[in-house]
Amino acid sequence: MLTVKQIHDKNYETVYELTNSKGLKVLTSPFGARLLAIQVPLKEELRDIVAAPKDLALQKELRYFGATIGPVAGRITNSQFTIDGQTYTTETNNNAHTLHSGSNGFDTKDWLAETFEQEGKVGVIYSFTHPDGADGFPGEVQATVIYTLDEEDNLKMTYEAKTDKATLYNPTCHGYYNLTGSEGNPVNSHLLQVGAEKKATTNPDVTTTGEFTKVAGTKFDFRTLKEIGETTLDDPFVLHHENDYDLIITSPDQAVSMQIKTDSDAIILYVTGTHEEGTPMKNGTMVARGSIAIEPQGIPGAEKFSQYGSILLRPEETFHSETTYHIAY
Repeated sequence: MLTVKQIHDKNYETVYELTNSKGLKVLTSPFGARLLAIQVPLKEELRDIVAAPKDLALQKELRYFGATIGPVAGRITNSQFTIDGQTYTTETNNNAHTLHSGSNGFDTKDWLAETFEQEGKVGVIYSFTHPDGADGFPGEVQATVIYTLDEEDNLKMTYEAKTDKATLYNPTCHGYYNLTGSEGNPVNSHLLQVGAEKKATTNPDVTTTGEFTKVAGTKFDFRTLKEIGETTLDDPFVLHHENDYDLIITSPDQAVSMQIKTDSDAIILYVTGTHEEGTPMKNGTMVARGSIAIEPQGIPGAEKFSQYGSILLRPEETFHSETTYHIAY
């Protein structure tokens, strides 16, 4: 039986719980329209594969974990962009650049929540209005994020938006994962496959250059399933959408696999490091390389480089994007 309900969690306060008849559970929070947990019903355990800080207070300090990032995920180079000849300036919060829309982005907001039950699926709709001019972004944007769970163990995230002025829009779910069920285990032995022949080339400060780098023969070559190993990742992989899934990640014991299909142009992969090490998480203390962030979105830098596609949203348009996470176990 599919169920959706609002619960009070001692650590995260208001939480929305989606459950299917197999016992797969998805927990989300209105704070940042955030993914908190995917609990997988294995024979021996209920394994939570989402990495998250141990409680809401710490979540508010480490805001990106599981959050909906927007209006623009990633870095805006030199904290400026131009639309129709007008230049807009955004908050500088990462070197000389804007990261994840600044310090007041979608991840900091309490979203309105509405649950729904339909034949074969349940879900929660999160909505938020981003005011015109807030944090330097033009247009009043009506943003919606929909989490849907079905009986086939598919978690779908749907992003929609309307604006009253031309603006930039490139959201993502900044989910962090460890398929062993504990952030105390490094992700090095996870198996990873990405449907990408190239990545966006990045500068040392992780802004993009407008160029592409072929992954063949490099440390970024995950075209076939292989261990993550010691590879350092903070990179946009450009998807070709030719595989059944755009990304597959599998636990070292091969008990759980997450298979992702998205209509986004890219998936950003980031392996946590010493910066996150020692953080008290809900499933253990974070070790170096204790989780991997998987962020489907448009290619960072698209506002500057047309070869990266477009993240421009105009009033006559409706933004719509879908990413499905199939949990195999």
